[in-house]
Amino acid sequence: MRYLLLAVCLGLACAQTTIDPSVLEGIFGTPPTPKPVNPVTPGLEDITVKPTEGTSTFTDKNGETCQCVPYYLCDANNVGVDVNNASVTGWGTLDIRFGEDNDIDRQCQESVEVCCTIPKDTSEQPKPKPKPKPEPGQAKGCGYRNPNGVGGITVTGGSGAESQFGEFPWVVAILDKYNSSYGGVGVLIHPQVVMTGAHIAQRYAPGGMKIRAGEWDTQTIKEIFPYEERNVQNVVIHENFMPKSLKNDIALLYLDSPLPISEYINVICMPEQDEVFDSHKNCVANGWGKSHFGLQNRYAVILKKVELDMVPYSRCQSLLRRTRLGHNFKLHNSFVCAGGEAGKDTCQGDGGAPLACQFGSMRYKLTGLVAWGIGCGQQEVPAVYANVPKFRNWVDQKLGIWGVTATSYSNIKV
Repeated sequence: MRYLLLAVCLGLACAQTTIDPSVLEGIFGTPPTPKPVNPVTPGLEDITVKPTEGTSTFTDKNGETCQCVPYYLCDANNVGVDVNNASVTGWGTLDIRFGEDNDIDRQCQESVEVCCTIPKDTSEQPKPKPKPKPEPGQAKGCGYRNPNGVGGITVTGGSGAESQFGEFPWVVAILDKYNSSYGGVGVLIHPQVVMTGAHIAQRYAPGGMKIRAGEWDTQTIKEIFPYEERNVQNVVIHENFMPKSLKNDIALLYLDSPLPISEYINVICMPEQDEVFDSHKNCVANGWGKSHFGLQNRYAVILKKVELDMVPYSRCQSLLRRTRLGHNFKLHNSFVCAGGEAGKDTCQGDGGAPLACQFGSMRYKLTGLVAWGIGCGQQEVPAVYANVPKFRNWVDQKLGIWGVTATSYSNIKV
């Protein structure tokens, strides 16, 4: 299955302004006619694949009645079907695959549920609490990836592109404040500051945005830890952002109150000014794509991940000139590139999402923001991202206005 995760353009003319408009339409399609604002615009939970509704009680292979409940409400010896003989008590593996409609192994439609013969009472078994940020000197610090997730389980059995719960604590969803309609993806760089693409932020009227941190499966609120939402109080879009070409595609969102930093909600590390990542391999991009795995109307959209190698500027420009952009195309220095491997790309989902490169043991720096691309997952056609290191000084200057200093958010020494 192709790793198609993130939308990079969403109807914008994303190539350089030197390109003929007819070529732009050939690459990106004709921009859609704006629709009137609808007070019942679908929310994040509505635009993705919805679980099958109906009974949550089934009969397992042993003839016993079992009820679908979150895995942490069931002991291993009470699981109606113990998939792959794995413990699902909070220290094992939760298999999210499913078979045909008559396959009892996946009667429970939500990703975090198991069919349990004797579920625990929620009043007697409250949700576990996430581990708070450790004391100074013990903190894992910024950009720490949880490779096995958090909450005591490992998720297997999907398409292979799904992240573990809490694996990438810096990824947030951007939503409409009033109707929770889905707008894009951002990245947490401070407990009270989110970075995203300018082409995402400009869609909203002042005071019209909120963010959701700690999100994983958009179709359930039964994850072991709850998500956190904050309203966006202030927005700063780069002064030289160019909507038609997406040059300088970066924006900062100041939240109305800080997020609680914990094992599943955390800031990413920021790069130094003009830091170069051209030689980095296996950088990671995340987002909630429109694609789904398995059968329609069975599973929700889980935060996905794709690993991409960075592509040096000169090679990226050369490769893009082989496309319909033409041999005169010049890649602006506010962009970096990654990918170009068949079937692996950032595509079809959400713009503004982070591209992060590893620089320590399970530690990542913010390298790019999803901006635009030519097609999806084509061999030797890289995707294009906002060049975050180019804007480090700009970020520091803007955060200084809000009273946030570099040493207070993501320069933790490792």
